[in-house]
Amino acid sequence: MNAVKYRHVLSSASLLIGLLWGGSLLAMDAGQSDDISQLPEQEEAALEIDEQTALEISRQISLYQENLQALESELGPYDPSLIEILKDMGRYNLELGQFQAAAAFYERSLSITRISDGLYSPTQIEVLVKLISAYKAAGDWEAADDKEHLALHIETRLYEPGSQAYANAVLAFGEWKLQVVRGNLLQRSTLANMRDIEDLQYTYAQALGDGTALSEDSEPMRAQTRFDLLYGKAYAEAQLADYALNSIPMGLDRPVARYISEYVCRDVVNSAGQVTQSCGTVRRENPQYREYEMQRQFYRDRVQIAVTSTQRTIEELQALVDSTPFLQTMNDGAAAIRLEELRTLQANINRDYRRSVMRW
Repeated sequence: MNAVKYRHVLSSASLLIGLLWGGSLLAMDAGQSDDISQLPEQEEAALEIDEQTALEISRQISLYQENLQALESELGPYDPSLIEILKDMGRYNLELGQFQAAAAFYERSLSITRISDGLYSPTQIEVLVKLISAYKAAGDWEAADDKEHLALHIETRLYEPGSQAYANAVLAFGEWKLQVVRGNLLQRSTLANMRDIEDLQYTYAQALGDGTALSEDSEPMRAQTRFDLLYGKAYAEAQLADYALNSIPMGLDRPVARYISEYVCRDVVNSAGQVTQSCGTVRRENPQYREYEMQRQFYRDRVQIAVTSTQRTIEELQALVDSTPFLQTMNDGAAAIRLEELRTLQANINRDYRRSVMRW
């Protein structure tokens, strides 16, 4: 059985899925025109049709799976002609809600694409996007995160920093990472989340491509995209400061005295040549004080660096808006609103930091 014949058979699934949606729409139209007393019966009939159609699609996909195995035996498991077939299988399983099965087909399609087209081929991006969607739909956040990192790794080598394509890749990745951190989807420690945000700051900075000359083949970054990148960078920096404020080192809220008093005895020789003990209270530096001061300074520096970085990025945003008239009026002044949100966020962080320092 060749690939052309297989794709002809597989197209039947597309028709069945179309009938599924079409049947639902016809039932809805009928419900609007007929008497309202008939609606429950019509909805029940429509549901029955949908279930029957879904079962038929599942049966057909099982048959296609058998045919796929035969095709693999004929062409081999890594033949490039399998790529589109596997993508089709992934799409149909995704539409049926079989998310893990869909992910498995997309994984295989991705693997063959990387083998046949190379590890940095642009053709694999489409497959990666669909694979990530399948993992997210399945709630497999770890796998989705791994593939998001792979997609960024590939795209940042396909495109140049400062280009529109590079910026689009970073914006998509940044949106995902902020979602992961805010919801703690990966169930990681606060320190691990902070490191992700620190890495994200660097990623945004790279995408901005300041001072980097682009080749003629690359589309320069648009002003709106530059604004979005700077906004994402400022937001990440503010999140980092917020994390730092909520991760005070253990014991830092309990001040340590710089000096302690100890009752010390020592042997001394008196004028008669006899050894006696001389005891008294001595004052010396607390050995825990230096460690306490180091932790406190580290905490202060971490928050201050994040706050300063946020302020600097906000100033860049303001300068961009001031020099780009259409940003000032676009979407009813959305740029000014987002800038004000960042300033409010920064003001809240500064306030919380001052209050935190007052406690120790």
